[in-house]
Order: sequence, then C-alpha cells, then structure tokens
Amino acid sequence: MMKDKKKTVAELHHRKQEKNGFPTLFGKNVPVINGVYDPLTGMRDGTITPNAPVVITGENLCLSSLGTIYLGLSPVSDKGTLIHVKRVFKYTDTEVLVILPNLEPGEYSPVMTFHTGGKVSFTYTLPVSWKVLDERYTALFVRRSCSELI
Repeated sequence: MMKDKKKTVAELHHRKQEKNGFPTLFGKNVPVINGVYDPLTGMRDGTITPNAPVVITGENLCLSSLGTIYLGLSPVSDKGTLIHVKRVFKYTDTEVLVILPNLEPGEYSPVMTFHTGGKVSFTYTLPVSWKVLDERYTALFVRRSCSELI
C-alpha cells in the first residue's frame, strides 16, 4: 500500500513538473539540485569528499525550514540506507553549505526527508548522483587543486 502511494506521488510530481516547471509536494516546491561544488578538490562534476564541506546549488532547497526538512544521502547500491547530513551551516532556497559525514567510496543520491508531527511523512530522492572517490584519488585532486592556487 505504501509503495502505491509513493508511486502515485511520484507520477503527480512528474506531471506537474511537465506543466509548470515548479512542481509541489505537500504544498511545498520540489527541491532541484543544479550542482555541487567540492572546495577541497575544486571539483564541480558531482565528485564529493567525505568529512569535508560541499556547496549545493539549486532551487527550492527549502532547508530554511530546518526542523521539518532534512538532507541525507543514500547509497545507489543500497537504496534502503539513509545517511543523515547533520551539519548544515548556511542555507538559502538556492544554496546550501554542508559538511558531509564519513562516507565509503561509491555513488550516492541526495535525499530530502519531510517531517510532519515529528514523523517522516515523505522521503524524496533527488534525480542526481554524486561520487565519493577512494582516498588516494582524492589526495591527488587536493594536491593538484592546491598547486593551482600557488
């Protein structure tokens, strides 16, 4: 029964998106991520570094309603797992600065959970994916990024 409800909500979301470009879910605009910038490596291609800051840009990120909307990450290989991003430092509806938690190398999808009445009412997986590289590759990018600054 729950899957049917989520499927219906997703179908409505896509229909509304086709009509006006700004769909709504539960009366709120659906978040859209346009990009992610990893200042540690200088990458803007969806590569992120665990335990480091990233800047997420987009529309309707809605984290200005902290306490009701939470950002998390879900491994693409295990969609049932949700890793909460607990450190959100700066947020507007178009830009969010967060410190990522410890992540294993792999591919992740950003997830927003909407809470009402202290319970999760809906989980929305954004249609983008980010990659966490093995530590040795990240160190190479950091060295290259730092040498470009000098």
